[in-house]
Amino acid sequence: MAATKPSLKKLVALKRQRAEQVLLSVQQELTALMTELKRLEAEFATLNGEGGGIEAHILSYEHGFSQRQIWAIQACRAKISEKEGEYFTAREALKKAFDSEERLRREGERP
Repeated sequence: MAATKPSLKKLVALKRQRAEQVLLSVQQELTALMTELKRLEAEFATLNGEGGGIEAHILSYEHGFSQRQIWAIQACRAKISEKEGEYFTAREALKKAFDSEERLRREGERP
């Protein structure tokens, strides 16, 4: 039984490491999506009369830019919502891995 404990500890450590990597990856993707959303919203805000006047609004409407921009913003928000779900799932997996490591550590300290 003593020979299996180090390998179990190693497996739990690898599981924690993998959970950390997944969480970091999801965080980075979420940050990139948030940046993209800000960019799309800024581009859309320029259509609100700040640049180009009424002619720009008419051309934007005629060529569907405004509608495409709204769809892109909605799609980005949907992706963000999905990634937030993945983030919370990854965070819970990491919490479980830390808990498993802690339980193994406490078990190893018992006489």
